[in-house]
Amino acid sequence: MPRTVPVIANESPGGFIAAALWMAQVAAIGNWVLGSGSNGVPRFRGYATSAQSLSDNVWTSLNLDTEQYDSDNGHSTSTNTSRYTVQVAGTYRVAASVGYVANVTNNRAIRLAVNGNAVVGSFVKTTPANATGSTGLVTTADIPCVVGDYIEAMGNQNSGAALNTVAASDVACSLSVAWISG
Repeated sequence: MPRTVPVIANESPGGFIAAALWMAQVAAIGNWVLGSGSNGVPRFRGYATSAQSLSDNVWTSLNLDTEQYDSDNGHSTSTNTSRYTVQVAGTYRVAASVGYVANVTNNRAIRLAVNGNAVVGSFVKTTPANATGSTGLVTTADIPCVVGDYIEAMGNQNSGAALNTVAASDVACSLSVAWISG
């Protein structure tokens, strides 16, 4: 069941905040901001430990087979592994990375998507580094979401053939999602 953001207690001047109101609202806000696990703000970070083959010139959702943390169980490592599904409505700060193996032909790109649709302003493209070095790209955006929206990082390359991503290194594909406001 999706969580909601706690509300702040509101009391008239000269009134008193009862213990029950304090625990239900004021303490809940503190726990939300400072809490851990499912008691704090929603946050997720996943990355790839296995390489993924990306077809030539096709936007492909990047698989994330490992979780560093997932406070609200918005990600699965067995079903739709590219997706983080929003459990609490709000604006999320999202960052993603992709690494491509060495190949000198044409371009490499990354973008963010919500429900399969590209996020405006999240597209980043570059030419490959060289014949012996991998190419890494990062993108970020603040994205307003409702419960049930899913966020993905997508990669694209046009080397003329399928090209693998880099995995299990500092250039591995990754996705980080953190709630920043309601």
